[in-house]
Amino acid sequence: MLLDVLIQSVNEFQTDCIKLCQEHFPTIHDKGMSQHHLSLAFSQRLSHTLTEFGHDCEYVALDFNTNLHPIHYYRVTSDVGTIWVLTSHLATGGNMCRKRFIHAINHWQEEYSFAIQPNDLLLLIGDHWFSRNKLSRELLHWWTGQLPDDVEQYKVQGVKLSEGSTLLSNLLEDCFSLSPYFVKCTHPLQRSLDKMAVRKYVQLYCVAQLS
Repeated sequence: MLLDVLIQSVNEFQTDCIKLCQEHFPTIHDKGMSQHHLSLAFSQRLSHTLTEFGHDCEYVALDFNTNLHPIHYYRVTSDVGTIWVLTSHLATGGNMCRKRFIHAINHWQEEYSFAIQPNDLLLLIGDHWFSRNKLSRELLHWWTGQLPDDVEQYKVQGVKLSEGSTLLSNLLEDCFSLSPYFVKCTHPLQRSLDKMAVRKYVQLYCVAQLS
């Protein structure tokens, strides 16, 4: 039930993002959404979806005294379970951005091990503007484990994706014994002329159940 609500929230959040991008142009079109803005906006969407399904819920920001400033944490609690939200803007898509997520998960586990329940869900959210950098082109493969079926549509918009040698799923398994069972990438920005998705900007979602 909780996973179904989460997946629906991810889908509905794309409409939210279109409105957010219009309101905050050109910031998002230049740098992407700030970590705080992205995590807060999604936590609000998730809470709204839970309420629509008749569940009592609340969301709170988790205040960490840590040097992991670019990571933002939220906890969404409800009568059907808890979702922990960790969000980061993957500015370059490089190794430091990727390692930041791993360090953040480790820090979060250490800080909240007393509160994490076996059926809780962990949601990782990232966003990125693709560049010609090698690691940027490999980011989508690193996150999802595969290249999209419509990879040619990316090339049309100047995005040349490629496979990499490492995968997020392997890191989660090796470091935390977590196996993602919902992974998705979305392109919420639209071109004004034809409403086509802007492939250069991507939002990334990964869900794992805690044990």
